[in-house]
Order: sequence, then C-alpha cells, then structure tokens
Amino acid sequence: MNHRRYVSAATVVASAAALVATACASSDASPRTAASTATVSTTAGPATHGPAGRGPVAISIADAHAGTTGAAAGQPAVTSGDGGAGWKPCHLPSGYKHFFELHSAKNSRGETVVRVTPETCSVNTRNDEDVTYTPSGAARSLVFAPGASVQVLHDTATVKVTPKWLVTHKLANTPHFVYRVNGRNQITAMREIYHP
Repeated sequence: MNHRRYVSAATVVASAAALVATACASSDASPRTAASTATVSTTAGPATHGPAGRGPVAISIADAHAGTTGAAAGQPAVTSGDGGAGWKPCHLPSGYKHFFELHSAKNSRGETVVRVTPETCSVNTRNDEDVTYTPSGAARSLVFAPGASVQVLHDTATVKVTPKWLVTHKLANTPHFVYRVNGRNQITAMREIYHP
C-alpha cells in the first residue's frame, strides 16, 4: 500500500515538473504584455553616420567565431542560434549600429554588392510580435569588405554563408538584417533578423 503512494506521489511530482518546464520554455516565445499602451520606436541613421540609432528585432546568435562548423564548397556553415525563441523586438546585438531590408545581391567586378534600404523599427508594447519596419532613407548599394561575415536564418538555425551565396539564393520572408560597416562604408558583418 505504501509503495503505491510513493509511486503515485513520484508520478505527480514528475508531471508537475514537466508542466513547469513546459510553461517556462513556452513563456519565452509568447507575447509579453506591458502596463503601458505606448509604442516604442527606434531609428538607425545612414550607414555613413556613427553610433546613432537602435535596431529591430534581433535573435540570440552566438558570435560568428563560436560554434561554427566548416562548410563544404557552396554549403553554409551551421552556427548556434535559436532562430527566434530568444528574440527581442527592436534590439540590436552588441556591436551593431544599423539595420536594413535586403532587396537584392549581385556580383560586380568581382565584388558582391547588395541593394538595401535603411529602416526604423517600432514595436507595440502590448504585443511584442507587433513589429513594424519603416524605410528611413533611400535605397542604396553597399559592397562587402574582405572577410565579411554573413549569417542567415534557416528554419530554427542560423547559418554562416559567404557574401557571394546571397547572389544565388532567395531568402524566405522579407529579409531584414542588422549590419556593421567600416570607415570605407563597406559591410563587415551582417545578420538576418528574426521577425514575426
């Protein structure tokens, strides 16, 4: 009789632990409500300006050098990342000062050139999945610096690709990126942003 009570109690405790773990894991992905009804808005200046501006929804991605596996010719390298479960609306990762919408990529004179539009980001504080991207400047073309790092989303993972990979591949959804430029206005790093 006592044995059954211990087994039943253990089952109840295990079920409760599983329920708590499930609730905690799903709370990261669900919209958070806020007491305020205001809309938060951040902007990013043109790529030629300094550290002014904030960015859009950003995903939690390990640094480009951490967790990267070598890629075969033409294949993207998988890096660690959660593909959106830890995203924060209108937030730039450390070191990134700008964001844009990617329109196209092409090869020109041996360099990869992307056509982009700088953007601002606003988020409804009642529903953090209600994010709006608004153009903040005219479309422009940017060139990649030698050794530039590019990370794109693929399902629930982040993959590291070469800038030339962008020329022959179509990205899902509307591709928004955070990016860094050097003093010559060349892209040194860019990451695709998870957005709902």
